[in-house]
Amino acid sequence: MTLLRSPSAPLRPFYFVVVFWGETFRNHLADYCLPSLLAPGNLPALEGGTHKFIFCTTSQDWEAISETASFAALRRHIEPYFIEIPPAPPGKSGCEHMGVGHTLATQMAHRDRAYGIFLTPDLMVSDGTVAALRRHAVAGVKVVLVAALRFGEEPLFQRLAALGMLKEGARPSAGADERGVALAITGRQMVAAGLHSFHSETQRYEWESSCFSNVPAACWWRVPGEEGIVLHSLSWAPFLCDYSEVADHDTSALENWTMDGNYIHQNFGEGADIYAVTDSDEMMLVSWAPLADRPQSLAPNPLQMLPVVGSLLKGGILRACLLSGLFDALKVKIFFVPVRWHARELTPAWSETEDRASQVLRRYAWDMDGSSEHRVHPLWRMFLVPWLLVARMWMVAAELTQYRSRLAARLGVALQGDREAWARIFRRVGIVVRRLCGANVKTP
Repeated sequence: MTLLRSPSAPLRPFYFVVVFWGETFRNHLADYCLPSLLAPGNLPALEGGTHKFIFCTTSQDWEAISETASFAALRRHIEPYFIEIPPAPPGKSGCEHMGVGHTLATQMAHRDRAYGIFLTPDLMVSDGTVAALRRHAVAGVKVVLVAALRFGEEPLFQRLAALGMLKEGARPSAGADERGVALAITGRQMVAAGLHSFHSETQRYEWESSCFSNVPAACWWRVPGEEGIVLHSLSWAPFLCDYSEVADHDTSALENWTMDGNYIHQNFGEGADIYAVTDSDEMMLVSWAPLADRPQSLAPNPLQMLPVVGSLLKGGILRACLLSGLFDALKVKIFFVPVRWHARELTPAWSETEDRASQVLRRYAWDMDGSSEHRVHPLWRMFLVPWLLVARMWMVAAELTQYRSRLAARLGVALQGDREAWARIFRRVGIVVRRLCGANVKTP
């Protein structure tokens, strides 16, 4: 890609955006997210310019975060900026309420023709991430996406402590100076800790497991003899968005969902100047949740354990998921791009695993990869048509079963006369019907 400007030339502003509220997420932000951004290859590498770090939060949380050591260190490198949002109303999910802050922040970034970098309070980025984002901005890339899966909070922090990255039981930002606050963690160190810390949701994305997810937002394969995985993801974090490229800014996707819905596709399309990070050495993020937060069963599925039937069931579920409309065309397109998360140097075993994963994906989704010339036998296609309907029914039934307690609670509220609850129920019924019919589901 041709460089559009000198690497040393000033860039348009970088706007880092985080939406949060409450003590738990405020502490995650102060103790881990901001310190990781203070690593030498992150905010300190962002030269000059009128860059801003936008905090979308309540006035109470803004006052509290402003008193932390990591905030004091942050403002030596970038201007903090406060956008006030109201507390989350009862009955509204956190994912939906985050859209309030994201809408205001993205409108500001669009108005100022800035680059938007979107974070969550419960994540850390590898050292060198911001420097890499700057290089991509200089090269004219308009969107940078980083694969994002859930890690288990407890084992992740234990592993990072074992690697010497964190002091177990201590808050990194408490009473520290700028040098003491910074958390410089490499991509390889993050992978080394993360591979043994997957949340149960992420564990179920492993293709070769016997409890493969009923709604796979990713598929991954272990590399034999190596410390790493080959990942094909439908879940991506937007780490760089060039708002000078957006003529008509559409925030409708943020009304009912977060930035990882179809917002990027609506505003930036799926062109060649969208860059998906494929190597954890370049950029890596870890985002966590307690293991008890929406845990998923890891009990083996008897059908998936059968040699032929198991593969067919997984393949049918994967194809039904890709065709469900849950994921926009950009996510489906880059799903076929292999991502390497590795804690050591790469070996020939990586290419062998990538080839094996590619064969599996194209066996069931041969017609969805625009760059592929893969051909399948007509009889195989004919077989997959009825099998896909079975997979759709399985996927929908399993999802309804998994969230039955939440659905029952919603129904209880609706029966008390709550109109919004009824509206959500009717929307959910419509989504289920469209999924069974194979129609596009635009609502995340």
